[in-house]
Amino acid sequence: MKTAQSVEIAYLMNGGVVSQRRLSRRGEWRAGISALALVAGMSVASAVVVALALVAANRVVYAAAYLVVWLVASAGASLVAAVRAARRARCYGIGADIDDDAFSSSALPLVRRTPAGYVMRLAPGMTGQLEAGRAPIPLESVIGEGVVDMPLPADARAEVRVGLATFVVRSGPDSGPAPELPTGVLRRFTRKALLPLEIAALASILCAVRAGAQIVDADMKSAIPLDATPLEIEKLLRSEAQLQARTLHQCFDVLPISCQRRGYVGVKLSLARTGEIREHSIAGSSYGSECPVNQCLADTVATWFFEPLPQSMSLVLPVQVLRTDRPLPYGSARAAADLARQKTRGSTRVD
Repeated sequence: MKTAQSVEIAYLMNGGVVSQRRLSRRGEWRAGISALALVAGMSVASAVVVALALVAANRVVYAAAYLVVWLVASAGASLVAAVRAARRARCYGIGADIDDDAFSSSALPLVRRTPAGYVMRLAPGMTGQLEAGRAPIPLESVIGEGVVDMPLPADARAEVRVGLATFVVRSGPDSGPAPELPTGVLRRFTRKALLPLEIAALASILCAVRAGAQIVDADMKSAIPLDATPLEIEKLLRSEAQLQARTLHQCFDVLPISCQRRGYVGVKLSLARTGEIREHSIAGSSYGSECPVNQCLADTVATWFFEPLPQSMSLVLPVQVLRTDRPLPYGSARAAADLARQKTRGSTRVD
């Protein structure tokens, strides 16, 4: 049975040990699982916080869609973080990046695991030797003119000098506890996973709708009290009719500009106790024969509705008609006023 291999790298400056790190397959699994668990836990906590915030804001979301969004975001972020952490635990990198294990002017993975085993990446300018047999092998003879990957045999020892830094690499059987990533590396990997979680939170907020209030018995009661007098009932019905009078504008929009004016309409109604309109008609209006709107007004009044009444009743409600919100053509308002004044003067002369 093939024994698992482990590689230990010591970083020395001026003969003193600055840092040490060990690579092994178990360390890769540990880093990947740690990143997966950390991001998954962070995703669950974020989903709970967003859900509580939506509840506090009186918002609701569709549960199935909410779970799908957060499951996709959590699974994607966790897998990406786990793969990146395992890939980082697979190599010993040197360079100027904050996640590198040692500082160097040339950025490269000094030691990494490949499907064939561990290799050392050597570049021009590096010196040292590899002790893996009877006689040490100078690294300069292997490097040549370009970057090369030199296999690292089992139970081997190598010294690699890069400028003022020296790296001592030892390979041997994997024993002891699984190695961990350097301090802060795993935290930075999980921090990068916040973007998909932020997108999921934004999607949850945008898809949320205001929670509907529960209908209670008070909401089902009529706005007209049962002990209201006929005069009070008439006032309340007139207010309801005036609120719905804006629908009368459609009867005037098709008429000439001279009819685009305010006026009054007497609406004759016969209401059932439930507020349903049994009979309706136009008792009179301030618009003459030049503005034939009575039939249209009657048809529009038929679509109105009223609150339940203490008793059925018939009455005539005066309703004020306001001009439509549609803008008049330039000069039409003045022309309509002049036309109205001319008609008024003509009728006065006849009288």
